[in-house]
Amino acid sequence: MVKFSYLGLIWFLLLIPLVWGIQWRFRRGQKRALTEFAGTELYPKLLENTQLQRVRRKQQLRLLALALIGLALIGPKMGRKLMEVKRKGIDIIIAFDTSVSMNAEDVKPNRLMRAKYETGKFINLLRGDRVGLVAFAGISYLQCPLTLDYSAAKLFLDVIDTGVIGTQGTAIADALETSLNAFKSKEKKHKVIIVISDGEDHEGDLESVMERVKDEGTIIYSVGVGSLTGSTIPMVNAKSGEFEYKRDRANRVVTTALKEATLREIAALSGGKYYNLGADADVFSKIYKEILQMEQKDIRSHEYSDYQERYQLILALGIGLFLISLLLSEKGRPATETDD
Repeated sequence: MVKFSYLGLIWFLLLIPLVWGIQWRFRRGQKRALTEFAGTELYPKLLENTQLQRVRRKQQLRLLALALIGLALIGPKMGRKLMEVKRKGIDIIIAFDTSVSMNAEDVKPNRLMRAKYETGKFINLLRGDRVGLVAFAGISYLQCPLTLDYSAAKLFLDVIDTGVIGTQGTAIADALETSLNAFKSKEKKHKVIIVISDGEDHEGDLESVMERVKDEGTIIYSVGVGSLTGSTIPMVNAKSGEFEYKRDRANRVVTTALKEATLREIAALSGGKYYNLGADADVFSKIYKEILQMEQKDIRSHEYSDYQERYQLILALGIGLFLISLLLSEKGRPATETDD
């Protein structure tokens, strides 16, 4: 497998066709000028001691040298050996509430977008911990399995939206069940679930799932998103496409407020903590500091970890070919009397 350190310098390789074009035009112009000056009969005699093949060979060597030097500039690295890499960390599942109430704008720009932004910053802090994502509303599903590839996790984070789950509600119990299943490990420690929700319209058998949480030694940090006073829920009418606010069956505008009770309860029962994202902008930094104090385990992954710079040989070959092209003579051996 090959990687490149400085792909921004790949423009240098564009000089090769440019140089070839200049050389071609120069040869054409030179031939035309000599033909006009000496005529078609005398022209070959003027070139008796010039080996056209030598000229072309010099030019080809220079082009090849340019290509090799350009390749060396973009820093090729090779790593063909798949190695097992060990890290210290814990397993973290982040469960996102994607019910329509998360579109409320009492936390700017809205509840879900703010939560995603802060979660992205949290993932950037991780070093050696595996992270996974769960999306939930009326039901839940595993959005991203546990991974050490933080870039991939952030790609999955980007596509989380209030429209990803059609069944509405706030099934926190189901989200916890899905999160526990995502761990797969039978260890009774090194596990953290971060639940991000406005806590509204809680559904499911929370008591039984919390027994499993405690039995498996999982710590829950819950993050409440929204205001206690409440806010309207902006949405787009599916038929007209117009912007409006969500209404109930009596056609009254719905107001959604943060419900903290369930979020506080699940955090306390597991030995974790509850945070209010609207009241504290530093929530995820605090959670990360809590996680750093936990006992960590060895996490193994397989990756190409022995990439090494390989530009040196390519650069030396390019410079060598360029020097050879300078030393090559364009003249053939002069004719002598003995040659006749």
